[in-house]
Amino acid sequence: MFFLARLIGFLISALLRPGITTPKTNPDPITGIEQDGALVNNAALVAALQSLQTSAAPAFGNWSQTLVPNSLTARTYAAAEMLSGFIRRGYPASATTTDCTDTATNIIASIPNAKPLQTWLTCVANMGSTALTVAAGTGVTITGSALVQSNSARLFLGQVTGSTTVSLGSIFAFPLGTLSPLTIAQ
Repeated sequence: MFFLARLIGFLISALLRPGITTPKTNPDPITGIEQDGALVNNAALVAALQSLQTSAAPAFGNWSQTLVPNSLTARTYAAAEMLSGFIRRGYPASATTTDCTDTATNIIASIPNAKPLQTWLTCVANMGSTALTVAAGTGVTITGSALVQSNSARLFLGQVTGSTTVSLGSIFAFPLGTLSPLTIAQ
């Protein structure tokens, strides 16, 4: 009997409770406070995600290749070509050829929202039978070896080092079409 009386009391209080609570005077929630598990205003989160999407434009995500024709003896690699990832150099002249990078200013301008310490990879493949040297454009510093032997490729790590300076560091070189081991850059 005691149990039944408690159950009836609980049910009556549960049914009458909504009627005896005081109404809210301000129906709008306080900004930034979660109320009863409801989502807070997400305008700041949406703005942050839009900023991330804008800043993370696919400058480094859309890999493509640039084929440098056989007829050119020396060439300057455009910033867009360097940022695309792969540069396949056709057969250079019979002597060692020197190609040049674009200027650091042009490279930085091609990177959306470029910031110091931002990096990208560039691979230069020499499909020819003579060596190829990659020379630094204005504001660009090349560290390590810049020589790409015949029928081999060299991977460079590019990095924005300042508002008008870029560094290209040689990571390693590898032969094309053979099973020889990688050559680690020094």
